[in-house]
Amino acid sequence: MANRAWLSGGAVRQWAGRQAWLRKGLLLLALALVWELGARWQNNDLMLPSFLQTAHAFAGGLASGELLAKVSVSLAALLKGYVAGVLAAFLLTALAVSTRFGRDLLETLVAMFNPLPAIALLPLAMLWLGLGQASLSFVLIHAVLWPLALATGSGFQSVPETLRMAGRNYGLRGLPFVVQILIPAAAPSILSGLKISWAFAWRTLIAAELIFGASAGQGGLGWYIFQNRNELYTDKVFAGLAAVILIGLLAENLVFATLERVTVRRWGMQR
Repeated sequence: MANRAWLSGGAVRQWAGRQAWLRKGLLLLALALVWELGARWQNNDLMLPSFLQTAHAFAGGLASGELLAKVSVSLAALLKGYVAGVLAAFLLTALAVSTRFGRDLLETLVAMFNPLPAIALLPLAMLWLGLGQASLSFVLIHAVLWPLALATGSGFQSVPETLRMAGRNYGLRGLPFVVQILIPAAAPSILSGLKISWAFAWRTLIAAELIFGASAGQGGLGWYIFQNRNELYTDKVFAGLAAVILIGLLAENLVFATLERVTVRRWGMQR
């Protein structure tokens, strides 16, 4: 009887998940329809191409391989900076929960650098590191490090004292205490920080490519948008923006949603 109830509950959850995808898909279709009608009403392809024109340009970019090449360049640069920023944030917060000096250091650095836009450091990065991937990685690390460190540090501070005492009773100290007690308990805050820092890094990268241009002879999505704007291919500009949005949707609904489902949702820490 219990197994039957569990199976029926799992079926309900699967059905609800499919319904969520259906609702989101219908919402996207409604937005596309509003876009198409607005473009037809304005009747100015240079200012606002229609949804169908943008879809045609998007499909053409995929078929030619140009858009896919730009996406691969941007994602490769993003992955390097994002992973480095995540590792630096975890090291900094691990130091903060281990020592008083580390906590003061984290609070001071976050207060100093978190309000500073990453793109504002691009001129300095270009001066120090030259025109290359190193400059992009520098600004991406800055975009990821501080919001993630802030979210992770806040999550660690919100861990109940009973869990901390339980970990100490089992003899956990230092890094094992952080890994086995603090990180699982602060997982919702950490996941929120990962999503926020991903969004910061993604838009920082696109903005940097718009200003920075091609890096090491290659250009990403931002450079694709900039080039087509100069050549007045507005439909391709919108196709590049659509690629930026689509990658954001995929990251949110596939990567982070899956991560939440196998961690905090499975543990009953989040609805």
